[in-house]
Amino acid sequence: MIMVRNFALIFILFFSLNCGDEETACDIKATLRDYAGLDGCGFVLVLEEGGVLEMGAFDEEPDFSFNDGMKVRISYEEMSNMASICMVGPIVRITCMEKIE
Repeated sequence: MIMVRNFALIFILFFSLNCGDEETACDIKATLRDYAGLDGCGFVLVLEEGGVLEMGAFDEEPDFSFNDGMKVRISYEEMSNMASICMVGPIVRITCMEKIE
C-alpha cells in the first residue's frame, strides 16, 4: 500500500512539474509595419488593440521575410533594460512569431 501511494505521489509530482514546460502560445495578433522612414526604425509590430512594439530580439528567427502589412501572431517579453533611437514603443524579445495566412 505504501508503494502504491508513493507511486501516485511521484506520478502527480511529475505531471505538475511538466505543466510549466508547455510551448509559448502565439496568441497575440499584430501587423508588421515598415517604419524605416522614421530615424532609427525598421519593422515594428502594431498590435490589434493599438499598441506598437519594437522588436529587439528573437528566441527563434522567423522562417519568412517581413512585408509591410503582414499579419502575424506573436508572444513576447518586454526588455525593460533596452533603449532605441526609434522610440515608438517598448522593445520586446519575440518568443514566438507565426505568419497568419
